[in-house]
Amino acid sequence: MVDERILIAFGSNIDPLVNVSRGLELLNHEMGIDKMSTVWRTVALCDPDQPGEKDVGGDYLNGVVLLRVGALAVHPLELRQVLRSLEYRCGRRRGPKRYAPRTLDLDIVLMGSTVFDSDGLVLPDPDLMRRPFLVMPCAELAPDLIHPREHLSLARLVQDLPAPELTMRRDGAAESALLALLQCHSGVP
Repeated sequence: MVDERILIAFGSNIDPLVNVSRGLELLNHEMGIDKMSTVWRTVALCDPDQPGEKDVGGDYLNGVVLLRVGALAVHPLELRQVLRSLEYRCGRRRGPKRYAPRTLDLDIVLMGSTVFDSDGLVLPDPDLMRRPFLVMPCAELAPDLIHPREHLSLARLVQDLPAPELTMRRDGAAESALLALLQCHSGVP
């Protein structure tokens, strides 16, 4: 059986609540959001090519949403294009710095059991194995989903993580605001 669940990561560290709210509202309208994970406030990552230089945008709001659309209904590159369009509508302008502050980041983390590597898009997202702010929300929404490269459930992958207490904390106020927005527009639980 093919798993069709699509998990999309969201993040922002420029006016994050406003930009994530707008981005999720647009994503919900475009694709339909079924569930949203816990929302985390995370420390900005340092650019590995610029040791000692910290992202000047401040902490991020991060989380993951589960889309209503099945993985078989859309090609990965088409979905990435939809996400990039939504980022652009929220003021995101991609530049040469990968670790630059951003108004909105929407990334495909998993498309069910899809393994894909083309045109700069790799699925599952390789960062899933390294970033607690990705794997923890994914496991919250789909604990039984099997990582198609690692052949382990997302719940099992979380067990192997180092403790993230120093780099992330739950942001209940942002989570409540985002859930209220999504419930208003579609009844997302």
